[in-house]
Amino acid sequence: MLPRSFLLALLVLFCNRGYVVALAPPKPESQRIQLRPKSTQTLQRDAQQTKLALNPLNIAEKICPRVGVLTSTFLYLSPVLAVLKAIRSSSLGDLNPLPLAIMSVSSVAWFTYGLSASDPFVVLSNTAGCIVSIGYVVGLLPLLVDQRQLRVTQAVIMAGVTASFCLWTFLCLSGATIAKVSSVLGLFASFLFIILSGSPLSTIEKVISTRNASSILAPLTAAQVINTSLWSAYGLAVKDKFVWGPNVVGLFLGVAQLTLKILFPTKR
Repeated sequence: MLPRSFLLALLVLFCNRGYVVALAPPKPESQRIQLRPKSTQTLQRDAQQTKLALNPLNIAEKICPRVGVLTSTFLYLSPVLAVLKAIRSSSLGDLNPLPLAIMSVSSVAWFTYGLSASDPFVVLSNTAGCIVSIGYVVGLLPLLVDQRQLRVTQAVIMAGVTASFCLWTFLCLSGATIAKVSSVLGLFASFLFIILSGSPLSTIEKVISTRNASSILAPLTAAQVINTSLWSAYGLAVKDKFVWGPNVVGLFLGVAQLTLKILFPTKR
């Protein structure tokens, strides 16, 4: 008969090698884990959560602004290639600087509105725009050899900056509530965005007469349509008229520009 110490050593060896399950006695029936089907209440709760996740209102409120941050950033970055091409060639060509000048003021207006409304999606979607749009203006101003075009661009920038600083100063010194401040900043940002959305149409007479829509940037217009669609849905979901109002107008203006781009493609 084997000694007891040898049997204990053999048992320890089996445990260390992972064979303890084979040596362990089976658990009693009462201690075994039973896989029970989900209760009716649990199934109903899971179905309700799934239905809520697929709710169009929930998608508009949760998903649209997250995607909107990306599309807004793409909107602001879409003129990069055209601007770089103009700077490298030292010629503005068919590039219309007016939308870029308005963009520099509009993006800052939306950024300040997002801060006042404590809306992180509005803030994040305009952070890149504040930086790159000012860079566009700085890079293109030396290329404006047309004096009328130069004066208009300079006037737009000066008027926008002056209006912004005067408005901010008034709101800070007026003692208005944060809700009132947010409403005024929202109106100002909405007004500027509508002008920005329609600014590419400033060359519509030239586009129709020459049957050439090269002055309308296709990437910028496409990004505008997608971006305004998402922000319109988000604004309606959260009931923010300062978000959905100007974006609905911008959507229609963007579609009008795309129509011109299709009817009068760029001539090489």
